Amino acid sequence: MAEPTQARPKGTLDFVPPDAERKHHVESVFRILARRYAFQEIVTPVFEHTEVFVKSSGAASDVVTKEMYSFQDRAGRDLTLRPEGTPGVVRAVLENRVRLPARLYYIGPYFRYGRPQKGRYREFNQLGLEALGEATPMTDAELIYFGDEFFRDLGIVDLTTRLNSIGCRECRPAYRAELVGFLEQHRDKLCDDCRVRLERNPLRVFDCKNATCHRVVGDAPKPRAFLCADCGRHFEGVTTALERLGLKYELDDRLVRGLDYYNRTTFEYVSGRLGAQDSLGGGGRYDYLVAGFGGPETPATGLAIGLERTMLAMPDPGKPARRRLAFVVWMTEAERAAAWDLVDRLRAEGIPTLMDYDADRPKRQFKSADAAGAACCVIIGPDELAHGMYSVKDLASGEQSRVPHDLIVPQVRAMLRD
Repeated sequence: MAEPTQARPKGTLDFVPPDAERKHHVESVFRILARRYAFQEIVTPVFEHTEVFVKSSGAASDVVTKEMYSFQDRAGRDLTLRPEGTPGVVRAVLENRVRLPARLYYIGPYFRYGRPQKGRYREFNQLGLEALGEATPMTDAELIYFGDEFFRDLGIVDLTTRLNSIGCRECRPAYRAELVGFLEQHRDKLCDDCRVRLERNPLRVFDCKNATCHRVVGDAPKPRAFLCADCGRHFEGVTTALERLGLKYELDDRLVRGLDYYNRTTFEYVSGRLGAQDSLGGGGRYDYLVAGFGGPETPATGLAIGLERTMLAMPDPGKPARRRLAFVVWMTEAERAAAWDLVDRLRAEGIPTLMDYDADRPKRQFKSADAAGAACCVIIGPDELAHGMYSVKDLASGEQSRVPHDLIVPQVRAMLRD
């Protein structure tokens, strides 16, 4: 094969077979589970007005200042490729007057300009849930449990769920003052980015990947030590519900998430299979975001999962399984028309079927069937045609048998495990 004249853009990924099928499988598992939890699908535009993300993520957040793909259209409007899912969902709920409470899920591509790493791309796919209008800690616990169940359904067992509470508007100011005072004492040890965060949003210091900053915040005041009575009861409700569900978790005082709109519960899923960049996804409560968009005071919570990183954490698929595909082979030119008719018949019955129209010898056709990953071949030769039979070959085991014309559909379905 000739070398391509163009490579894909940096930070993007091609899903070629069989990875595209694995991607579809992950999405299907998520969609089925979301519907089981009574979530309905929502689809929003790939780009929004830039203000949607500035308003939600915070003007000083890394997402807004460093990572957004923003541009002006020909009319001079400021637009941004969506870097995350929640703001667009909230905007859509308010604009379309979706009745609350509402449970919504989404699947789609998102975009952030960052340094590409294993499982982290500039174009990435995200699976998300948003529960708007539910204030109970049971909803937080239910979403956290959903993520754990989703990963288990995919065979991911090396998983840790981390949990924290970062308080609310009532109790966070006292914590913020205590944190700023601590960080000011260690300002000279902070990186340039964290010195800016110290002025604008000091909680973001917990997100810094700089090793020195990481050591500094290890001794910083903990958000949960400053929770008001309501936030304390809410967090206790979350942990009690998780324990009742049998879900093990770790408390992580550094877990604040990277977006300004979170309050109270924050959580994250990590896998030991991914190395240092071990997060598969996470989420938290955002009770102020809907009102911030001009809507009514609305409690809400959500989660987002990275599809590419999830695929990396899944068990090794090993040798690709044969496809759910039947391949029709004819032996001589006299059976070609009958082979075409059989292809049409099987497809009409909903059976994926293929035939090599260019091959002029059976040997080439069998090679084509093997290259296509077909599960079985249906063979039509002079003898089969004369006796109203087909020969059917299982390409995994090599076993071959004869089947009457009127039984070929159920036989092929059985071989494809339909």
